[in-house]
Formats: sequence, structure tokens, C-alpha cells
Amino acid sequence: MKNKHIFWLIALMLVALTLSGCQQKKNTEKKASLPLREAVEKALTDKDGLVAYTADDLTDLMGILPEDYTEALFLMGSDSLSGREIIAVRAKDASSLKKITEALNNYLTQRKQETRNYLPDAYKLQTQTKVETRNLTAVLIVGEHSAEETRTFLAGE
Repeated sequence: MKNKHIFWLIALMLVALTLSGCQQKKNTEKKASLPLREAVEKALTDKDGLVAYTADDLTDLMGILPEDYTEALFLMGSDSLSGREIIAVRAKDASSLKKITEALNNYLTQRKQETRNYLPDAYKLQTQTKVETRNLTAVLIVGEHSAEETRTFLAGE
């Protein structure tokens, strides 16, 4: 009788250990992020009217260097006078994120100065937006629905 109790006690402990091991694995699995372009486009209201720019454009216009990020996306409205812009960057590390965030803030300030007297509608959109970050991702979305689009995009980061 005593052996039966020991057998059931050991079996119960093995089941408990197995279940706790499964739970541990489930909690430590990291949610896989979508590719940047797909994640951004999923959050946008007007992805069809946008033109993609290159990594060289990010470097030339903003000073964001390829060695500081793993993925980057730079989109502009096909009507360049509208002020519509989307820039999303996944930094390699925290120090790179800081540099990227500063570069995006400087770029936004520059764009506001350029549009203030000549493109009042674009300027208004730019003044209603800001650079936001989450984890190692920085994003600047300028547009009519920028706050909602930024919130939706960053929710998946």
C-alpha cells in the first residue's frame, strides 16, 4: 500500500513539473514582429497613395545611418505638397534608438520651418505630430490620422 502511494505521489509530481515546464516555455516565447513594411502598412489608412524612399534618402535627409538600424521605412505622399510622411525605424540597440529619435525630431523641426509660410496645411499636420518610440522602434507619422496610425503601429511593436 505504501508503494502505491509513493508511486502516485511521484507520478503527480512529474505531471506538475511537466505542466510548469510547459507554462514557463509559453511565457518566455517572444511574439514575432511583422516585417516593418507590413506592420506599418497595416496601420495606415492610405497606403496606396504613398511613394517609398530609399535608405540613402534616410541618410541624406535625416542622417540616419544603415549601421544604426535593422529595418527602416520611409514613405511620402505622392502629392509632396500634402505633408504626408511616414518614417519608421527599428534600431539595433538603445544608443542607436537615441540617435535615430534625435534625427527624426531634427527632421520634423526642419520640415516645420520649410512649410510654415508656404504650405499651411502641411505645417498644421506637422505641428500635430511627434516622434514616438516603443522598445527599439521609432516612428514619425505625419498625416490627417497620424495619432491613430502611430498608436496602431506601435501596439504591435
